[in-house]
Amino acid sequence: MNYAHFPFLLLGWLLLKPFVAVASVSDSLFAHYFNHAQTFADAYPREKVHLHFDHTSYYVGDTIWFKAYAVTAENNQLTTISTPLYVELIDQMGYAAHKQIVRLENGEGYGQIPLTEYILSGYYEVRAYTKWMLAFDETQYFSRAFPIYRWLDNNHEKERSIATYNWDPSTRLRPKERKKKLSLRFFPEGGQLVEGIPSVIAFKAESKDESDIRLSGEISQNGETISFETLHEGMGSFLYTPTIKPAPAKVRWEGKEYTFQLPEVQPAGYVLYVQKRGNQYEIRVMRNAQTNRQDTVAVFFSHQGRPITYHTVKWDNEHIERFILPAEIFPAGIIQVSLINQQGATLCERFCYAMPKENALRLEVHSDTFLHAPYDSISCRISLKDSHGKPIQGKISVAIRSQQISDYLEYDNTLFTDLLLTSDLKGYIHQPGYYFADSTALRLKELDVLMLVHGWRKYDMSTVLGVREFTPRYQPEEKLTLYGQVRSIILKKAQAGLNISILTRTDSMFAAGSTISDSLGYFTIPVYPFEEDMEAAFQTQKPGKPRNRMCHVQLFRNFQPGLRAFAPEELNPTWKKANELVWLANLKDSIYQDSVFGPDNHWIDEVTIQAKAIQREVNTVRFEQSIIAFYDVEQLLDEARDKGKDYITISQFLKETNPTIANKYSGFKSIVNGKVDVTWEDESINAIKYILFCKGTGAYDKLANKNQDMGYTSMLDNYKYNDREWTDPSDKSHTGVVCYIITKDGWNPHLRYDYTRGIRYTTIKGYTRPLDFYSPEYLPNKPLPSKDARRTLYWNPKLETNEDGEAIIHCYNTHNFTFLTISAEAIYKGQPASLNLYTRIEEMKTGNKLIALNKRTIPTSRGHRYQGQIAGVNAAVYYTQRKFLHHPQMLFQG
Repeated sequence: MNYAHFPFLLLGWLLLKPFVAVASVSDSLFAHYFNHAQTFADAYPREKVHLHFDHTSYYVGDTIWFKAYAVTAENNQLTTISTPLYVELIDQMGYAAHKQIVRLENGEGYGQIPLTEYILSGYYEVRAYTKWMLAFDETQYFSRAFPIYRWLDNNHEKERSIATYNWDPSTRLRPKERKKKLSLRFFPEGGQLVEGIPSVIAFKAESKDESDIRLSGEISQNGETISFETLHEGMGSFLYTPTIKPAPAKVRWEGKEYTFQLPEVQPAGYVLYVQKRGNQYEIRVMRNAQTNRQDTVAVFFSHQGRPITYHTVKWDNEHIERFILPAEIFPAGIIQVSLINQQGATLCERFCYAMPKENALRLEVHSDTFLHAPYDSISCRISLKDSHGKPIQGKISVAIRSQQISDYLEYDNTLFTDLLLTSDLKGYIHQPGYYFADSTALRLKELDVLMLVHGWRKYDMSTVLGVREFTPRYQPEEKLTLYGQVRSIILKKAQAGLNISILTRTDSMFAAGSTISDSLGYFTIPVYPFEEDMEAAFQTQKPGKPRNRMCHVQLFRNFQPGLRAFAPEELNPTWKKANELVWLANLKDSIYQDSVFGPDNHWIDEVTIQAKAIQREVNTVRFEQSIIAFYDVEQLLDEARDKGKDYITISQFLKETNPTIANKYSGFKSIVNGKVDVTWEDESINAIKYILFCKGTGAYDKLANKNQDMGYTSMLDNYKYNDREWTDPSDKSHTGVVCYIITKDGWNPHLRYDYTRGIRYTTIKGYTRPLDFYSPEYLPNKPLPSKDARRTLYWNPKLETNEDGEAIIHCYNTHNFTFLTISAEAIYKGQPASLNLYTRIEEMKTGNKLIALNKRTIPTSRGHRYQGQIAGVNAAVYYTQRKFLHHPQMLFQG
């Protein structure tokens, strides 16, 4: 027998040891847990959602275009579990400014969110989820914050302008993180510190004024000093052996010294240590002398709720168990490492990251030029290939933006980072693409510190292991279905055996149906997959009775996730500066204009010189700043009635919705065109669409200038409430509080809007009809517009590549010279790919040669000559009227 390979066979057996069942009682129990977790993962697969947007910021009046990717969390395959996808635009107060349902087909969907004149500037959250994603103990949903700036006027004088609102405290629904001047939080690896056991402690420094904190500090204990400093985004780590009373941590920041306490130390317990070394993971489980020796524990390794392997701790060494696992057994993404005892309780837990294979899916964009002329035809070629360079025929979502007037976030969120990183971490992750920029030792360490700081218990192991029963909150939705319950008006008792008829109507169709409530008053009505919103009337009637039954018809459609606080980085985005290229684009604009008009003509921008226009702008700003409260009445009424509550009058609605407003600004008198009017006092709340409270001179200016178009025209022709009687509208001292009442579309003051006995009126949402993005076509010898201020030049959520894995994109530039920003995303057989390109001087390539551009122009009699250097060789590039010598093919690759 050849014994030369015996050590290697023994090592292989040790590596495979976690995969095989051991005939011990404890290991048999852990094997049972492992098998139950496998069954649980099969029965309850998770879903994830990502939205790809056409832009990174928006203005009031814009449209948010998006592509939805819904996948199974375990393998990132496009899901077939859910069909309805719920997408919401949440305003700065926490209200849903827009809701829609996107129809998923094989895990993909498309949509758009119009930012109408009722949208106030501010920071908004777009979130998306399926009902199945909210069915578990730890809910998961897609979330992205966007700044929505004030209306961008024709002269671009108000770029990135957000009005300051003085919200009434009672309207602030979104939670806020209240941070000190400097805070320092500590995160022991595995979740706890145990006396006498060395532990890795991660930390994160935060401030109310800054986001990326950089500091250093030290811990002095038993004559030994441990120094530490931040690595990235205020995070870092250090090794520390705690005593029963941990020493304080002293840090230095901005010339001052601060003292912070480390977490409490446990007298007995376990510490979990995980470290990747090359192509394998080293795992250590440690305990001190005070820890119970009778308890048996095992280390479980899971990915997206499915266990991969486990290792029963045998304690060959009394205080430490060390074993090795090969890295190739783990799928790409976050791995949950949990220390479990025989009762199925989680004693320690931490996340680690398994890097995906490099270039598993490749997206590339090829263009013939990096700078585009006004109204120029833009053409580029995009290709999709696998890791071996084989072309892939599939779908890609692509956005092309004008770089000079767009906002670009470096290392931004993408399909790749969302599916493989941020969706499984707690809190906001700033610039997630940073952690995949390279694979240096420092970058990998920063990624591991991120796991320690933002890792959390995404999946309850006691439920997965079968120790605790699990019942999902909701069932997967394969189609639109109305679920509800019928209860009595006063006692709120369930009404069994009622006939429930539903009549729905749109502009083009009617539909009707009926059902009977069960013994608990519940009912279910499948809905034909219709588009847009549909007016609906629910009628309840006792069988054999001629009159309708007065009762509450409650609908179970309010299952939104809770509101989260915005991180400082979301409220203060750091856009990548394009200053290094603006001078070149401006130069080309100047050359272009001179070449069009000649030496004796001048290019004059379209301007409007009016004192009234300036005053109108001032009045608009004052009006925005005067807003103290805003209510989407239709939305709030439906939510209240779905819960069994009801409102009839405006005063009742305001007292219930916001008692502070009703008490502080009481004694309303209705004013119509400056005159007191009492006809509105008894008007039904059912006729109201929005209510807006304003206070101060801004409210007065808006009322006094009611005929001016300031972006809120539809608010001006409706009734106003004021807490003072305006006998003299010219007296600005009588500013008061104005309540703008915006009625429903088609409101008629001569009609009553009270409800009929036993009938509930509401609006049922159908699937949102995806629209096509409009891209103008500027043909030769055709008149050109004087202004084209588009920021998104091209958006296609379903661009298809051919059999060669390529697709050609054609679009047209705006009225200015510009570089391009290109964002593209795709997923194929569970592999996500993202490309986010931003033109920089150092990235302009001619073939494989770098262009180092000099900022010099030399005027000539027929245009201008731009002097530059190409790979150290002087060269001149000539530009004439709409004719440009483009560089050879340029390759962008990300």
